[in-house]
Amino acid sequence: MDNRKRAFELDALRGLSLFMMILHHLIYDFRYLLGINIFEFQESNWFNYILRPLFVGVFVVVSGICCQFSRDNLKRSLKLFLIAAAFSAAMAFASIVSGEELYVFFNVLHLLAVGTFLYGLYSIWEIKDAQKRRKVNPDEPQISVRGEVGILILAGIIIFADQWTSIFASAVKTYWFLPLGFLPENCVGMGDYLPMLPWLGFFFVGVIISRIGYRGKQTLFPDSPMAVRNAAKPFEWMGRNSLLIYLIHQPVLLAILFGLRYLGVW
Repeated sequence: MDNRKRAFELDALRGLSLFMMILHHLIYDFRYLLGINIFEFQESNWFNYILRPLFVGVFVVVSGICCQFSRDNLKRSLKLFLIAAAFSAAMAFASIVSGEELYVFFNVLHLLAVGTFLYGLYSIWEIKDAQKRRKVNPDEPQISVRGEVGILILAGIIIFADQWTSIFASAVKTYWFLPLGFLPENCVGMGDYLPMLPWLGFFFVGVIISRIGYRGKQTLFPDSPMAVRNAAKPFEWMGRNSLLIYLIHQPVLLAILFGLRYLGVW
């Protein structure tokens, strides 16, 4: 695709969100792994209930939008499943070796894998259903507005279903419902966690945006000033390489931080 038509705004938004996640993990490492009593705002309500959800939400929504640009969402989801499983295994190994509870049973990688897989299945069904209807009525459009309405209803149900987790949480005694947001009693410590309720709903909000605004798979801002494009380039690069950066950023941060501690910097 012509770089002038590429949806640079999606790469930039995803890159910015990833950058903020990395900063969040950095201050977590300082405060909880190194035991340095700084960044107390991480326990504040505005951070936990406004700032962090904002950037996580943008990342998840943009990831949903990007499904419109994928040639094969099922293949892409299987790749994400494998990467997420390997990541969980690596974090379990790190937890056992270090003695720290850093387990990752379900986080943003698992969430994106599930969302992409479900949308991949839905897309296949939708195309086959449209083909059947067009046999009856040749003027029937290949993709109807019913798809947007159905996905919107599903997204709303998932987002508001998050309210039920607190009601049924005390009855959950198993880890099987952890991906949904139900944590079992005496759950082990986790290094990262992002349940499907409500975040899978935001993923499908992104899917709706893509189906309405990005059918042409091109930027919505083709005439953006060059100054804006140049300022966005670092975040665009991060957005285009978000998976790799997400996988390696924490080991790199920890190597640097503990290396500096070994040298007596702190």
